[in-house]
Order: sequence, then C-alpha cells, then structure tokens
Amino acid sequence: YELHRTEGVLLAAYDLTGQMMPGSTDDATRARTFVQTLLARLRENPAVDGAAVAASVPLDIHGLPSRSFVVEGRARSDGRRDESLSNIVTPGYFAALGIPLIEGRDFASLDEVAAPRQVIVNESFRQKYLADTPALGHRIESGGRDYTVAGVVKTTTSEAFDEPPTPAIYFSYRDRVPGSGEIHLTARPGLEDTLASFVASTVRGINPELPVYNVRTMTAHIDRNLVLRKIPARMFVVLGPLLLALAGIGIYAVVAYTVSQRTTEIGVRMALGATSSDVVRAIAWDSLRIVLMGGTVGWLLAFLIEMHVVRGGWRDLPVLIGVPVALLAVALLAFGWQEFTRWSLRSDWEEMEAQVKELDGPLDF
Repeated sequence: YELHRTEGVLLAAYDLTGQMMPGSTDDATRARTFVQTLLARLRENPAVDGAAVAASVPLDIHGLPSRSFVVEGRARSDGRRDESLSNIVTPGYFAALGIPLIEGRDFASLDEVAAPRQVIVNESFRQKYLADTPALGHRIESGGRDYTVAGVVKTTTSEAFDEPPTPAIYFSYRDRVPGSGEIHLTARPGLEDTLASFVASTVRGINPELPVYNVRTMTAHIDRNLVLRKIPARMFVVLGPLLLALAGIGIYAVVAYTVSQRTTEIGVRMALGATSSDVVRAIAWDSLRIVLMGGTVGWLLAFLIEMHVVRGGWRDLPVLIGVPVALLAVALLAFGWQEFTRWSLRSDWEEMEAQVKELDGPLDF
C-alpha cells in the first residue's frame, strides 16, 4: 500500500457547528448546499486540479476515527461489532488525492438525495470482511443505518507510515453531514500556497460569517503531526550509539577485570598440567557466557517489541544482529587484550607453578 498524494495539496478547515442545530434536517440540507456550492466555485479556478471536502485528514495527530459496523450475513458469534477506520468525504475526494478506484464508482452527487446510502471501502476491508463474496452491492449497517458498497479503493496510509494495511470505510458527505470539514484543494506542486487567499475569499463569498482556519499544505500537515514521532526518533539517533558505547565500555571493563583477577588461578591450572589452550578456552567461555546470556535476552526482548509493539513486523534484522555481535566483539577484545598482557605476568605464574610443585600431598581445589 502507499501514501496518498501529498505534493500540491492545500488544506483548510471550516466549522459550521455554530450555525447548526443538532439533528436539524434543514441545517443538514444547508450544509450540503454550502459544500456543493463551495466545491463548484473552487473548481472554476484554472489553477485547481481537484477539490473535495472530508471530515478528517489522514496522518493527523489524532488519527482517523473508528466506527463500528456489521457486514450483512457476517454477524460475529460473540455478538460484538467489527470496527474499522472511517472518514466522511465528498465525491471527487479519491481523484483529488490520487487514490485509485479499483472497483465500482465514486459516490453519487450531493444533490442526489433520493439515491441509496453508499459507502466505499478499501482493499484491506474487502480482503478481511468480504473476501469470498462480491464487494459491490454488499450491505453494511453502521450507526443504525444501512449502506451499500459502491466501490473499492486502494489501501493508503491513514494514521502512521509504519502501519500495516488497515481496513477503512468511507462514508458519503451526502449521507452523513458533519458540522466541520477539511477542504482539500489540489494544484500543480508549488502553486498550492498561492491558493490560500482564493479559498478564504471563496468561503466568505458564500458565507461571510464562516471563518477559514488552519490553512496549510499537506506536506506541512504531515510534518507537523508527525513531530511526536520524529522527536523520539531523533533522540534515539543520538542516544543509541551513546548507549552502545557505554555498554561496550562496561563489558570491556568487566571482562578485563575478571580475567586479571584470575591470574593466580591460571598459574595453578598450568602448574597442575593444564595447557595454555585449555586455560584460554575455559576462561574465555566463563567470561563470554554472561555476555551471550545478556545478548540473547536483549535480542528476544527486541524481537518481541518489534513484532508486537512497533507495528510493521520484523524489518531491522541488521540492527538486531549487529548490536549483539558488536558487544561480543568488545568482550572478545577485552579478553584478547588481557590474554596478551598476561605474558608480562608469566614470571609470576612460573613462580606460582614452582611453589605448587614443592607442596607435598594432593591438592584440593
């Protein structure tokens, strides 16, 4: 799956809730008329490639809202309702954002109030809930209303760049009239900023009392709302290597200290007939065993976090293998250095060996 169009997209928010009464049919009709007039006037500008209104913008800091639903003929045995991401959009939304329509057709026009209620689902929704049945014409109940599937669109990124393909339902603005909305205006990349004043003046020409706010490009919207993800990522770029260096220093110090403290033991082992290779293997295994155990535990924890906490699955294999290997290399370096310096203590070992040979009787170790 892929990201929808981001270049050349201008976003602007409006809010009609202050001029609407909850549940009023007349207010819903006026809201539809306002949006229909607004889109028609916006599309008259030669610089505008497409225009649409949606209740929510993908990759928002709050995410897309979830809605419960029941697919006709697929009621769950536990009595619970399924849930998926949702959005309320006008006709032309998918074309404006470059989201391919794979099957079916776009929503009916906003003035076709007598047409049946419609929804459009993405590929992930079809694969999960409608895999063995034709998607078009299937009925879905949500919020006490029945809807007919009119089309299937390609799955696009909705909440985060690392998310797995997620089912989503798109409702028609004609059937669900939200009090607020986000204007989506597309133009040639680089021209979207120049259309900000045009959007504001167009809205004022229809409703002088309606403010337009939070005007920004789609690129700026994504950068702003992903800042909470970028801050930890940037921190780990700095802290990750620092923590790895500190871990390496700690392992080096512990292994080097452990080997140096066993000088007497080494002399005794060699006095009792152990070869240098036997002593090296025994001490190397004792020193690296704890490192191997800690590395294994850390690797398993990282694996579990990657699979179950960080959505997206197993992808950072070089990091998950490279870090334990780097720490083991540090431990081997520490042991090798101590093994090299032990030759300077050879006279001490030879003296220890001579003292042991002078002892009478068996030695108990």
